[in-house]
Amino acid sequence: MQKIVVLFMLMTAATASFSAESIEVASREKSPLQAKNTVALPSINESYEYYEVCGCSEEELHCDLKKKCIQENNGKKFDSVTAWDVKWDYDHDSSPGTCAADSFKVTVNILYRLPKWARTEDAPRQLVGKWDSYLKNLILHENGHRDMVVEATADLNRAVADLPPAPTCAELDRRVRTLCRDRMDRLNEDQKRYDTITNHGVTQGALFP
Repeated sequence: MQKIVVLFMLMTAATASFSAESIEVASREKSPLQAKNTVALPSINESYEYYEVCGCSEEELHCDLKKKCIQENNGKKFDSVTAWDVKWDYDHDSSPGTCAADSFKVTVNILYRLPKWARTEDAPRQLVGKWDSYLKNLILHENGHRDMVVEATADLNRAVADLPPAPTCAELDRRVRTLCRDRMDRLNEDQKRYDTITNHGVTQGALFP
């Protein structure tokens, strides 16, 4: 088995969003008698982590949120984080003088870090409504980043599956890496554009209070 690892790091800031992406591309030797040009659907795994905030008023919640939210190395603070990694596996369908990609399988792991209000049973109804609306919109914004990752992954999956046979498997792997970098660079720009359009989620209501 020949294993190729391609690593990309991507950060997108929303009223709270950080996205980190790593892509691992692995290739396996395969008999040419097996089925050709099969493309498996991406497997999407989502998980959540929460950091707790406390308060009995808008001001208290706002202060605790800003105190406990995620801080980047440059000092900027965000309310939530979306981290993701993508792993690609494919086979080498080789014969003398030619090598093609086959049997693609992609797994996308997405982790969300979000605030969670440790509210009491007697919390003011109006405050509860404002928080729930904020959290809903925050998740909406983060899901926008998630959807772009999934779409880009599916697009790259199709693009690699459509690659014509290369003269050698080394050349095939080089073409796959080139496609990875191209699609991830494009995704990086699309993520930045999304944050610019939404003002990092503010226009979607991802701002408290």
